Amino acid sequence: MATKPTVDFEASLSEGGMPVTEAQANAEFQAIVVANGAIITNTSKMSPFWRLVKAIVTAPVMWLKNILVTVVMPNMYLAYATGPFLELFAWALNLERKSATFSNGLITFRKSDPTVAITIPAGTIIQTERINGIIYRLLTLVETVIPSGTASLAILTQAEGAGSAYNLAAGYYRILPTDIAGITSVENEDDWLTVPGSDIESEEELRGRCRTQFNLVGSYHIDAVYRSMIATVAGLSADRVFFQHDAPRGPGTANAYLLLDTGVASDSFVAAVNYHITTQGYHGHGDDMQCFPMLESQHDLIVTVFPYATLALTDEETAELKNGVENLVRCAFRENATFDVTKTWPNSRFSFSQLGAELHAQFPAIESVTFSLADIISGLNIPRLNSLAVAVNDE
Repeated sequence: MATKPTVDFEASLSEGGMPVTEAQANAEFQAIVVANGAIITNTSKMSPFWRLVKAIVTAPVMWLKNILVTVVMPNMYLAYATGPFLELFAWALNLERKSATFSNGLITFRKSDPTVAITIPAGTIIQTERINGIIYRLLTLVETVIPSGTASLAILTQAEGAGSAYNLAAGYYRILPTDIAGITSVENEDDWLTVPGSDIESEEELRGRCRTQFNLVGSYHIDAVYRSMIATVAGLSADRVFFQHDAPRGPGTANAYLLLDTGVASDSFVAAVNYHITTQGYHGHGDDMQCFPMLESQHDLIVTVFPYATLALTDEETAELKNGVENLVRCAFRENATFDVTKTWPNSRFSFSQLGAELHAQFPAIESVTFSLADIISGLNIPRLNSLAVAVNDE
């Protein structure tokens, strides 16, 4: 069952005979009083004594009902368990919540004069432009010398903070806030991520791994087992592993395609996942399973934004709106993780009307927005931007 069932726990208590409203609790109490032959004559609604007696009885019943409905009963089931209760389910399945991790990747430094050796100090900062008010920074890990005769060198860096938001697409990290003599440019190129950063595992992701874990009692030749193994790797979750079963390398073979929330899985990262499932003791008898980065479809997109004419935006405001729209659209295509928007997925429809609604919600200055593409219907691939042009038409 893909959709989580909806359960009315309060209705369940009521069906079981427990009073769930103050009126029901009062009625039950009065029935017990009568059944036991107690004689209380001062039962007027205005009687402080009777109001006190009813409150003493009713309040604990309501407290018990509320704690059962909101805490005890939901946390008895994996579908609804949260916080430490969900972690108890995970513990029972020999799992634990994955911690947040730091992005690691290669930044290319280019020299103005290849014949000169240049030292890049440890802790050198490479950063992005401001994206929705946030600047993302990477730091070099060790002092590195770009030797004479080398025009450029890819140097290992680590994100300033943990989380998937630092897994930006190529070209985002290109600013040296502190100049280094002889360095003309820096940039994260394609395939730059060696280890993608990840957020602390969400409850839905941990819940998904718990559901998958129930299948581990089966053979080593089923999707759930490989999905569970792959999802233990930081940066991946169970719902971002997609299988191809039609014997891509002959009978008995299958592929698993890996999708990151932000950015693209690098060859080195995929190689590490393949090593994990094939060499570290998890390989099934006769299995031929290989992991690959998610297949991609490339799209050229033009977005035209029409702000309200009555706002009379300044050049600076127009540039800010254009930059914000571009970053939000790129976020929808998984190039950054700065906005809470609907993202592209394999085997689905990417709705530009939904994207338009999210642009309207994020930028109130927009009166209308148009797109050069119709909805994208994806198969076993992830839609990516080959090119993006954003125009602000304020006429």
